[in-house]
Amino acid sequence: MQRPAHRFRLSILAVFAFIAACITVNIYFPAAKVEKTAEKIVDEVYQEKKVPAPADQKEKPQSLNDGGVSDVVVRLARLGPAPAWAEEATTVSNASIRALKDQIGGRHQELLPFYQQGKVGITKDGFLEVRGTEGLALPQVATLKRLVDADNAARRQLYEEVAKALNLKPEQVPQVRQIFAKQWRDKAQSGWWVQADSGQWTRK
Repeated sequence: MQRPAHRFRLSILAVFAFIAACITVNIYFPAAKVEKTAEKIVDEVYQEKKVPAPADQKEKPQSLNDGGVSDVVVRLARLGPAPAWAEEATTVSNASIRALKDQIGGRHQELLPFYQQGKVGITKDGFLEVRGTEGLALPQVATLKRLVDADNAARRQLYEEVAKALNLKPEQVPQVRQIFAKQWRDKAQSGWWVQADSGQWTRK
């Protein structure tokens, strides 16, 4: 008489174990890796163009032995961990992601005057929004709207590509988007409009 009840309890436990396993798989999200990726991409988009180092500075590393440094020390230094390797281990990238980042970076230079004039802002979802067109000529208004539409399309695709590269599910793309949104807003320059998670707009 106890065997059917025992089997029933085992079946119930098996069902709960299966559900728990599914939930564990569904909630997995590499937040740290996405955050590092977002930080790197946003930094590269926002950064100013770097001035190339003078030729004499570039040649200095090749003349280490001239200063009396032994070959052993040089070889040991080369065996040390390379920063690029550490970076690659915590970020994700591929040809599509790099191309989208370059598109957004190039367009960012055209959008800079509009950011500074307060004509465009960064939304809580990681996109751009036209904040006003007062004082702009019709050609400038058309340019602003074209840039914002193109940038939002590239950003949407970027978030999806990052999710794909990490083998995430489509329903996890909003999480990627939110992490990028925080980076875009946190690293925005003084005077730019940003939207808080509550929906309220403020000027940094």
